[in-house]
Amino acid sequence: MNLRQNQGLRPQITFTADFHELVQGDLVPGPCLLRYNPLRLISAEEADDHDHEIHAHLRFHPSGQTWEGTLVLEDGAPVADLAHARGQNFVLKSTFEIPAGTDEIEAWFSCTHEDGYTHWDSNGGKNHWLRFSLHDIKEPHAAVRPPDKRNPAQSSLELDVLTIPQVHTLTLRWRLPAFQDRPRVETPLVVTGETAEGKRWASPAEGIFVPVGAVVAYDLVYYIGDRKFTDDNQGRWYLSE
Repeated sequence: MNLRQNQGLRPQITFTADFHELVQGDLVPGPCLLRYNPLRLISAEEADDHDHEIHAHLRFHPSGQTWEGTLVLEDGAPVADLAHARGQNFVLKSTFEIPAGTDEIEAWFSCTHEDGYTHWDSNGGKNHWLRFSLHDIKEPHAAVRPPDKRNPAQSSLELDVLTIPQVHTLTLRWRLPAFQDRPRVETPLVVTGETAEGKRWASPAEGIFVPVGAVVAYDLVYYIGDRKFTDDNQGRWYLSE
């Protein structure tokens, strides 16, 4: 099995300047670090005018419990020089508690500017919905098998993935690092077994054929309800064994 990034680490969520939401670590009750890039709501020029208060609003599902906190961007903070699109440098930070039994976090943010208008970071009013892939995708495993009689000139990529029961669609997105000119391919996976504890997914019956001995880089896209989530090994992708 591939090494899963940040497995066993405390949870952390990051809202980046380029409007990505990064979820890292394990979904466990207790403290979770919130990292927020203020450029999502405040321009670098505005940051030099006066202090800004960004209000964070979280709702935990399925319990419905809520948390609110204030992130203060102080006048003259070095936003223009240090803010990084992926949120790795200058960010505002706070810590909140994840209640026991949480499996999904709903989040939105607001900031009232000097002109009196309140600006919102709420995914167009739908809010941001965050899940922990380390909780939803239990055992991602991929292996490149030797050629067989069906196609002796190619190997086959075989998947074995265990998810929580709520996942109803699972798609493999894969590419060949040795062939950079080839586009990424999306292949829907199929359910091969289901219990109260989870679903097991595999490659489709027609197979996934790759060059003999190829290394495959992949991530997994899944749906719970009508919401789409991605397990990309927390930004590192997975590699076939």
